Amino acid sequence: MPNDFEIKGMSEHDIPEVLMLERESFGKMAWSSRDFESAVNSSYDYPFVIHEDSHVTGYSVLRVLAPEAEVEDICVSSDMRKQGIGECLLNHMISIARENGAENIYLEVRSKNEAAIGLYRKTGFQDSYVRKAYYRDPVDDAVIMVLKL
Repeated sequence: MPNDFEIKGMSEHDIPEVLMLERESFGKMAWSSRDFESAVNSSYDYPFVIHEDSHVTGYSVLRVLAPEAEVEDICVSSDMRKQGIGECLLNHMISIARENGAENIYLEVRSKNEAAIGLYRKTGFQDSYVRKAYYRDPVDDAVIMVLKL
């Protein structure tokens, strides 16, 4: 149930756990500690976390530069997937984007990440275009998706 999770603003205290999840999920493409610190201290980034038993189980970073917004990062712990955490984070980011004057939300995802693409489509995102061979290790296309608010 996506509404059963409590979303909080990410703090610098959360960053070590967030980094562990980030590296587990994204490997060489992972954000650095500095990237997350910048998001936490930014006036146009909205970083969020979901905790379970005092551990970070999911997080996201939304950037809003109205009239555009972008899902900069989203991740759910591998052992907590398929429980609605990602959907909860996405819906929260959509609400924040609307509240801050965004008309469109963009995101980028590996073309082979079928689970994520399915979740994004479920929440209303549509394919916009493809960046061929955008990712390395392994090589993959980037699918750019958009949600019109």
